[in-house]
Amino acid sequence: MTSALTHLTPRAGRLAAALEEWPARTVPLEQLWMLFAAADPTGATQPSRRADLAATLDALAAAGVLRPSKSRDTTAAPALPTRVTLPAAAPTESAAALAKAVPWRPELTWVPAARITVGQVSLLQAVNSWLRDRGRDDDVTPLRERSLELFGHEKQLDRMLSTSLFAPGRLTLDLLRTFRARPPLANRRVGEGPVLLVVENSDTFDTLARVLTADPGLVGYVAWGAGAAFESSVLSIADLPGVGAVTYFGDLDADGLRFPASASALAVTQGLPPVRPADGLYRLLLAAGVPQHGQPSVGLERAAALSTWLPLALQKPAIALLSGGARLPQEAVRAKLLFQDAVWRRGLLP
Repeated sequence: MTSALTHLTPRAGRLAAALEEWPARTVPLEQLWMLFAAADPTGATQPSRRADLAATLDALAAAGVLRPSKSRDTTAAPALPTRVTLPAAAPTESAAALAKAVPWRPELTWVPAARITVGQVSLLQAVNSWLRDRGRDDDVTPLRERSLELFGHEKQLDRMLSTSLFAPGRLTLDLLRTFRARPPLANRRVGEGPVLLVVENSDTFDTLARVLTADPGLVGYVAWGAGAAFESSVLSIADLPGVGAVTYFGDLDADGLRFPASASALAVTQGLPPVRPADGLYRLLLAAGVPQHGQPSVGLERAAALSTWLPLALQKPAIALLSGGARLPQEAVRAKLLFQDAVWRRGLLP
C-alpha cells in the first residue's frame, strides 16, 4: 500500500479531497464524472479521460478512500464502476503512510504526526510545493485568488478554514500570504443608533429601511444581506462606524437560518459583534406568514441544529416548519404590518 500511496497523483489527491466532502457514502458514476472534472479541469476534454478516471479510482481504492461496486458500466472501455462507496471513517492509516513519504517543508513538519485524511495530505502537498517554489515572492493576494493558484479551485480554501488543517500550529492565512477580502455590504443610514439590522432579501430591505428612516429608534443602519453573500460581506461591518450590535432578519427556511449563523461565527473570529436574530420580526413573520409547502423536508436533527441560532421560544415552530417541508418568506412582513404593530422593534435592542 505504501508504494501505491507514494505515487498518488495530485489529480487523485484532489478527487480524494472532493470525495471526503461528499455528503453521502455512495457516489454514483454520474457524480464521479462531475467531481473528476472539477479535480482535473484540463483533462476533462481529453480522449484519455475515461482511462484516467479508471486509473484514479484504482489508486484511491488501493489507498482505502473508496470501494468500487462490482457492477460495471461497459458502454466504453475501460469499464468503470457504476458507483463507489466511501468508508464510514476516513482512512487515516493510509494518510499517515502517504504523509511519511513526502519531504515536508519546515512549516509543515507537523503533517506526518497529524490525524488527517488522504485528501487533506494531497491538499497539503500542494501547499508544500507552493512554499518550496515561491522563493522570495512576498505578494499577498486575496483568499480565493490564492486558493485558485494552490488547488485549481477558488473555493477550496474556504472549505479548509473550518477544518483541523487550520488548527493552532498548523496552516494560517499569514503563512499562505493571503487574507479574506471584504465584499461590500449594501447599507442605508437611517439613524444614529448603534444597531445594524441586516435583511436577507432586497424588497424587505427596502421596506424596513423606509419604515426605520421615519422612526429609527436605536437602529443606525439597515443593510441588504443578499442571501449567501452575507456569509462573506459580514466582515464589512468593520467599515461602518459606530456599530455596536448586529441583528438579522431573513426567510424562515434552511438557508435563511444557515446564512446568519455562518456569518456570525466568522464575525466573532474577527472581533466583530455576533449576528443576533431580530426576534420581534421573526415573531411577526410566524404570526402573519402563510407557510409555503412543497419544499425539501429537512431532517429533524438538522432542523434542530439550524434552529439553535433562533431564540429558544422560536426554535420549536421553526423545527416544525423545516421538518414539515415548508418555509416562510420574509416578504410576508409588509410595511402595513410594521406600522400597525411596533412590538417587533423590541428585538432590535443592542
